[in-house]
Amino acid sequence: MTFPVLSALGAGLSVIGIIGLFTTVLANHHACGIIAVANALYAVENIREGDHLWAVFDTAVCAYFAWCWWHGGGGDGTRRRLRSWARRFRGVRRTAPAGSAS
Repeated sequence: MTFPVLSALGAGLSVIGIIGLFTTVLANHHACGIIAVANALYAVENIREGDHLWAVFDTAVCAYFAWCWWHGGGGDGTRRRLRSWARRFRGVRRTAPAGSAS
């Protein structure tokens, strides 16, 4: 029997996120991000151990807290980078003009 390192890391991050959430030491979106990472670690550990039902549950909880993180302001930097990359790509017309005679 091995020591479940991922579960231990997930438990530590869960405690940090929950304490930060309830004591308002962390902003809500930061705490949600930490809890999302913790549940992702739980899900990976459960997949590794073969507990697929718990893995699905942990993945759903991870998705919820990741959504809370993204919509609470945690994804602002990512959205800004994506918009700046999108500005670099401009559409170029590849067809002949409509008035050309052939």
